[in-house]
Amino acid sequence: MNIEDLKKRAWSYVENEASVKVISVDFVESFRLLGRDDAVFSVKTTDKKLPELWVVGGDTPINLYQKSTFKNADEAFTFHFGLMTRLMDRDFVESEEPPEDIGYDAFISHASEDKDSFVRPLAEILGEYGFRVWFDEFELEIGDSLTESIDKGLINSRYGIVVLSPDFLKKNWPRYELNSLVAKEMEGNKVILPIWFNITRKQLLEYSPMLADKFALSTAQYKVNEIAKKLCKTLGK
Repeated sequence: MNIEDLKKRAWSYVENEASVKVISVDFVESFRLLGRDDAVFSVKTTDKKLPELWVVGGDTPINLYQKSTFKNADEAFTFHFGLMTRLMDRDFVESEEPPEDIGYDAFISHASEDKDSFVRPLAEILGEYGFRVWFDEFELEIGDSLTESIDKGLINSRYGIVVLSPDFLKKNWPRYELNSLVAKEMEGNKVILPIWFNITRKQLLEYSPMLADKFALSTAQYKVNEIAKKLCKTLGK
């Protein structure tokens, strides 16, 4: 593991993904787990909203995390490695003809507070159009492992529809789902399809400049059926 090379990659990654100006990147600690070497860097920026970040990566893909969320390098690495392990090392058997019960057109990441007013109607309309959508009410049954079911949906979905709202920004589970989708998108394909639900660009900028920079469909402009029709073009019908 070349620390200097990783420092350069971390610097470039933060400026490109977070759209902020980096002041410094300092190596903090290295970790070796399950045969993989990763490093944690402390990054300082000129941005008042994101003055300091953790960047973790090496043998696993690089990702950034807010220092306000993880108080030390060990916590940042633990979350990062857990996330990457779920995405990359789950024991799924690859097949040219996957079982019919695996495979979704889209995973809907949302806050539970937004179900009744927007998310459930959206999921139902997309289902009527013939898409297979991972929506917790459609997929979860009594006794199911929440973590395993969500991971299955995340891993086996072509796209992630992320319903960004004030409640979404407050929750831990949506953040976990979003980080998982960001990791998938790092492979080079468009994965995240953002929808702004009762939220402003200013609010989103404070949470994630990267997400605020993505083209999104907004409920301030479109009704739920109109948003569903526009999503159909991307999902394939």
